[in-house]
Amino acid sequence: MINISGKEKMEEFIWNNYQNKKIIVIYFGAEWCGPCAKLKEKIEESIEEMPNLAICHLDIDDDENNEIFDLYRGKSIPLQVFITLDGNKIVEKKRILGYDWINFILTYKEFNEENEENKENKENNNEENEENEENEDINDDKPEIDE
Repeated sequence: MINISGKEKMEEFIWNNYQNKKIIVIYFGAEWCGPCAKLKEKIEESIEEMPNLAICHLDIDDDENNEIFDLYRGKSIPLQVFITLDGNKIVEKKRILGYDWINFILTYKEFNEENEENKENKENNNEENEENEENEDINDDKPEIDE
């Protein structure tokens, strides 16, 4: 988990981790918030069990992060927002309010399975394309029969 301050650094974090095919979570909290500290500690303890997770922590007491919290229509903390990119647009996939570890883990597993399925489909499509190209090459090498 990385602590971030400001929209520009958050967007850079999102872009870098999206390119690396990570599950991206924006985690809003505050130092004075007991459930926030408890959830942050739980995530840090469990991060090795979630290798495809990229999570940034934004403390809402930081003025730059408070503006981002408002952009995400945050009403209470802790708030975890699972996101992805659609072109250059950040898209919210799911949000979890409060300390809900079970929901956090289940959401991670769901999105991790989706990522794995997408990787498999992409690999299968690449293999099919390679086979089709090989077949085209083979057909190109066949002698023509004069009739």
